[in-house]
Amino acid sequence: MKTTTKFEITLGNSIPANVKVISRTGVRAIIWNGQNLLMMKSNRGDYKFPGGGVEAGESDKQALARELIEETGYTDFVIRELAGQAVQAHPDRIQKGAWYHLRSPYYNVHLNSWEQQPVKLTEKEIREGFHRVWITPEAAIEANKAIPIDPFKNFYIERENSVLQELVRWKQGGKTP
Repeated sequence: MKTTTKFEITLGNSIPANVKVISRTGVRAIIWNGQNLLMMKSNRGDYKFPGGGVEAGESDKQALARELIEETGYTDFVIRELAGQAVQAHPDRIQKGAWYHLRSPYYNVHLNSWEQQPVKLTEKEIREGFHRVWITPEAAIEANKAIPIDPFKNFYIERENSVLQELVRWKQGGKTP
């Protein structure tokens, strides 16, 4: 069942006036298979949605298509409607005095085929052991809660758990986004 309900999640602090702001967009995919979601699991045991950064000249959907092929190997899919968005703002961990602002739109995606090609992970993704898994949102939330948040490795856990909790609420209401 589809719903037009969209989530809007804001995490972090208000950006102070007169500071340098580093803005980035990172698109994410919500892909269901029954009660399970397609997630990327690290060697630390945490989970995040497949997706990544939008490069210069790309639309959100173009970037998401590229990231899905690279990270999951799936090539036959349809990027559907926007399910919602999470926005994070916090002091930048690298540039002193600057602030980091990340906009993460989450799109519903439908797989047309289970066929896959080899994944093309980045060196960092390989080093951190990311691989695709199917897991219930509840199990991903519990696993993420058990992992200490490291601002240099897995700052995404708070964002992903907020989105996962939203999906659990939708599921409990008999809806899938």
